[in-house]
Amino acid sequence: MTTTSKMMSEEKSQRSSRSVRVAKIVELIGTSDKSWEDAAQVAIEEARKTIHGIHGIKMKDMTARVDPETGKLIEYRTCIDLSFGVIDEER
Repeated sequence: MTTTSKMMSEEKSQRSSRSVRVAKIVELIGTSDKSWEDAAQVAIEEARKTIHGIHGIKMKDMTARVDPETGKLIEYRTCIDLSFGVIDEER
């Protein structure tokens, strides 16, 4: 048996012995007056109040609001895709 076929056989065996995993992705926008990273963290912390099993995020877009008087950034916005596992309640 080649290494590739052995790996495929082991993978099939693992799949049959465990439940199928499914992830859901939701889009969120966090805001902060500090940074884009902080805006993403705000979105994650808010999501954690109702979503369990968060796996990761993908930062999709970062925008900001500019103070017209000073030209400085005054609000950071980060749009993220947040992924989490779907729980099968019947098991």
